[in-house]
Amino acid sequence: MSFLHHPAFQSLVLPFVLAVAISLLLRPLGLRWSSLGAALGLLLAMAMWPGFDWPAASRVQTLPWLAIGSTLLAALAIALKAPGTRAMGRRNGLVATVLLTLIAFGLGAWGALGGSLLLAQLALMLATVGGVAALWAWRAASVSPVSLLPLLLTGAGIALCLAWLPAAGPGAAEGADVDDPYYAPRWK
Repeated sequence: MSFLHHPAFQSLVLPFVLAVAISLLLRPLGLRWSSLGAALGLLLAMAMWPGFDWPAASRVQTLPWLAIGSTLLAALAIALKAPGTRAMGRRNGLVATVLLTLIAFGLGAWGALGGSLLLAQLALMLATVGGVAALWAWRAASVSPVSLLPLLLTGAGIALCLAWLPAAGPGAAEGADVDDPYYAPRWK
């Protein structure tokens, strides 16, 4: 198995590195733009895995499109200096991002225990970039409500996909191996 195709790298390392790097690159543009680094890191991590499939054949394949649409809307709002783009206070931003991170970890556990490893990996991606947003909220107080919008909408999409998973059949209770309807890893 290639290191780049390992689920832990795709879920934890790649989103973290991308979100930190993008936030650092956007820092000279101001705090409004650097707060968007976590959302852009999530977007690029989703572009690398699972990718953008069009037309979306399943609910899960719409999640990257939801992330790109909400990130573009957040970037437009930041460019226009719309209401909600000013940085929250350090305490409020830290509380919001820590709660987002904890909820994303909860979604990851729900996905892993609820039958979809793909959704668990996507939730861990969200938790990782949420941790980066929490780091920026603590370090630079540069988190705005608009910059958290893509993360919140992606989390809501993951929660809806988990809620709409088909119920396990009678074979699951007997210990039979039931396949994840969404997960098809590309391990080499």
